[in-house]
Order: sequence, then structure tokens, then C-alpha cells
Amino acid sequence: MDRLLFTDIPLSGRIAYAGLDNRVAGATAAYLLGLLLGPQPANVLITMSDEHFRGEEEREISFRRALRKHHPRLRLIDASGGHGLDLPTEERVRSVLNDGTDIAAVYSMGGGNVAILRALEAQQQAPVCFIGHDLDKDNVQLLRAGRIQAILHHDLRQDMRSACHHIMHFHKLLPASSVASSSSVVVVTPENIPDHIASRFRD
Repeated sequence: MDRLLFTDIPLSGRIAYAGLDNRVAGATAAYLLGLLLGPQPANVLITMSDEHFRGEEEREISFRRALRKHHPRLRLIDASGGHGLDLPTEERVRSVLNDGTDIAAVYSMGGGNVAILRALEAQQQAPVCFIGHDLDKDNVQLLRAGRIQAILHHDLRQDMRSACHHIMHFHKLLPASSVASSSSVVVVTPENIPDHIASRFRD
């Protein structure tokens, strides 16, 4: 159900989409990795929780397209399919690292980031950068510990405000000029975790 709530369904007869632009998110991740890794060839581990989750699929397509265009030296190693669960995610990552492939960076489009890091550490792998999505408890703790360098975040409060405004506009209770826009992609580092989220996950 959460995927239906937070993912666009274009053919559903919806009146609007209020949520993250996943294409922009994927392109942003590609930009950050290219910036952090520099000009040398490198391997980037990518993971999706579920290839059939439209939001993650859009992130991946945009990410791959941006890398091909701007950073063709970066090679992708795909460990998708763990459904955001720790054990299957860890097993998927371990399976693609068995040949000793050196991983310079990680882009995690879904969940299971603790498991991804555990699998990398078991292979003595220490990526230069790790980019993920969503400020849940695990990711906030990983940010604070310096184990994840950036989280691509969007403000669900703003999305809910936008959704309510679209409904009010549909029923002619609010002019179009007053409808709030959906949230933008925000790059969150250990230095700018939003206060309302940081306060929920105190050490």
C-alpha cells in the first residue's frame, strides 16, 4: 500500500501527482557520484528493492541515462531484488562481489542500506561514497556515523499539503494559483538533517 501512496500511477485517472520527481532524483544521484568519484574509471554498486516499483524504476532509468551521458567511465554493478529486506539484500550484494570486484560507490534506490554496508564490509570494501533515499531511522544513524554520505530526501509534509490543495482545487474551493507545488529533491548530509526528523531519532 505504501508504494501506491507514494508512487505516481499515470493511467489511474488521477487529478494530479503530489510527490517526488524520481527522474530528477536519479539524475541528481548520478551528478553527485560523478562529482565525488572524479575522472577515473570506477565501479558503482546499484540496488533497487523491487524492479516493479515504478518510483525506483524511474530513478534507475534516469540514473543510468545521466551516467552514460556525463560519466561513461563509471561501470554499474547491479545487486537489485532484495525487496528492501536485510537478509535477501545482503545475499544479493554478496553474490555480485564474489569475484573481488572493487566498489568505489553505492547508489541505493530502495532500502536495506545496513545490509548493503554489512556485505561490503565482509569483503573489506570501503566505498568512497554511498547515496541513498529516505530519512528513516537507519539512514539517519548511518548519516551521523559517516557511513552514508548523502540521502536524497523529499518532504512528505509538503507533498500532503500539495495533495490536499489539488483536491480543494478540483472541487473549486481553491484557485490554481494557490495550489502548493510538490516537494523538491533535497540532498541531505550529516550537516543538514532536518530538525523535525533529527529530533525523532536522537542517539
